[in-house]
Amino acid sequence: MGTYHLDLGDTQTEELDDVINLLIGETEHDVDTFIASDSGSDEPRQGSLIIVRNDERNATAGRWVQAVEDLTTEQDVVIIAGDPTSPEARRIHLTKAWAATSFHEDEDEDPEAIALAFADITVK
Repeated sequence: MGTYHLDLGDTQTEELDDVINLLIGETEHDVDTFIASDSGSDEPRQGSLIIVRNDERNATAGRWVQAVEDLTTEQDVVIIAGDPTSPEARRIHLTKAWAATSFHEDEDEDPEAIALAFADITVK
């Protein structure tokens, strides 16, 4: 896939450095392989993944990070695999996601990586 973007709505995105550690149930998956081959499921697939942010951060993403770091907040999250302007780009939909853990490497307020837990994952 190459690049990933966090979909912030209203045609706003934030490019991510990476999406890693996709765990569905107790099984770890390669993110690119999962995105390319997922055919869906009739049952919810709970799990987690880690999004790694880069240094160019969107202000809207900063507000989103604060919202998902509130562990009482669940929200749907969309991650775009590839060019966000392309209709061919695959979209990873995380249903009822929340930040399970955030990783701060330095003193700024925005975390460099966020582990998102989710109630279900679909790829469209």
